[in-house]
Amino acid sequence: MKPGDFVLDLLQDTELTGRTILLLRHSKRDSFQGVPEHIRPTVEITPEGVRMAREFGEALSAVAPGRQIFLGHTVARRCQMTAECIAEGYSAPGNIHMVDYHQEIEEPVVNLSDFVAMREELGWQALMKQWLLGMVPLTVMQDPRRYSDTHLARLLSFPGMDEGDVFAVIAHDITLFPIVYSVFGMPVTTIDFLNGVLISARENIAEIRFADAGCSLRKVLPNHGSV
Repeated sequence: MKPGDFVLDLLQDTELTGRTILLLRHSKRDSFQGVPEHIRPTVEITPEGVRMAREFGEALSAVAPGRQIFLGHTVARRCQMTAECIAEGYSAPGNIHMVDYHQEIEEPVVNLSDFVAMREELGWQALMKQWLLGMVPLTVMQDPRRYSDTHLARLLSFPGMDEGDVFAVIAHDITLFPIVYSVFGMPVTTIDFLNGVLISARENIAEIRFADAGCSLRKVLPNHGSV
């Protein structure tokens, strides 16, 4: 499957009668190898990542034709580029609205130097699993469940959307891990580029879905956001 196909398949299988929210990992980026921590937010997506994001935008046009699409992203350059390329690929540019959402996406790392030390000692995936299981001190990283609850509440309460609109936020795998774990109980520590969670918000419920090569998950939660 191509990058983005899992979430596009979920979207195609969803009745777009309420508000639809996508929280996605950015497109393919350059390697972080040898890149200092303070420079990493400036790392861009690769030419292949540009193509992938544009193709995702084209596919989004086919799956959700004529919809009003709101696009937000974190401050990282790779997320901004991904959102811009998706907008370029969408066939109805008048329906695309870039929104200022980056301040709503908190940084999960509290102490960067301690976080880097733990990552170098344990490795990325082992550190992420320990974080999800509550084994990382709160002085190093935020509580994953609180982090997840905060972001879900903010996504569900995003203003200005009507029934049938789509709100897509481009973020990071570390943004998605705690949501998948807190909602489904799965400590996922790898998420493909352009994959993520789909949220269907209707009346007082929100259905959250996630799929990858190993699973297809669905759960209905109370929707305390503004619908």
